[in-house]
Amino acid sequence: MRKLISLIIKIVAIGSAIYGTYLSILGKNGFMSNWNALLFYTIQSNLWIAGWFVYEGIIMFKKKEYDSRAVNILKLVFTVAISLTGIVFVAILAPTLPNPYKLNNVLTHVVVPLCAVIDIFVCADRMKLKNFDFVYCVIPPIYYFIFASIGYINHWHFVGSLNYPYFFLNWGSPVGAIGFSKESPWMGPVWWVILLAALIMFMGFIFTLLVKLFSKTGKNRQ
Repeated sequence: MRKLISLIIKIVAIGSAIYGTYLSILGKNGFMSNWNALLFYTIQSNLWIAGWFVYEGIIMFKKKEYDSRAVNILKLVFTVAISLTGIVFVAILAPTLPNPYKLNNVLTHVVVPLCAVIDIFVCADRMKLKNFDFVYCVIPPIYYFIFASIGYINHWHFVGSLNYPYFFLNWGSPVGAIGFSKESPWMGPVWWVILLAALIMFMGFIFTLLVKLFSKTGKNRQ
């Protein structure tokens, strides 16, 4: 039964990620639109989790699918990565956008992250994580931080003529790299990066604890 539920969740997530990305690419103006959408962490993290779910869907009926430590760690890492997408959008980005809850945004920022979070707990009884595996969760955000910084230096057009994807990754911020303000963007990108890194580590730590708890509970019921 758990495998069936997990399969349904994966199909919904894959479909939502692909369709949400398609709608974003079709968009002609505004935040995360046209082919530039592929430059955003949102779309990249959606494609990561969609690709991972395709892989899991292919192997999920094999008895030892989660025996590999690498598989367990990657599932945790991609789940935290897409969860960050949802949290940052709802808590930080949505309040700054005129019409944030368009279908493409709902699919990529809400539906897919929720599916990923639910699925990791559905699969928890088959997962094995070590206490400090959560440290790997910083890898995707670090990659994207470097990616966006390269884009900033090379003047890539993320949104219109802007050479940064999100206001908190704007190295030309009015408050500077390490300044503070009572208005948006409130603080420089260095502090945003530190805050998001701390959030990612905390999320990874909580997910690891909960997965281990669910795994232990599931085994006790068997």
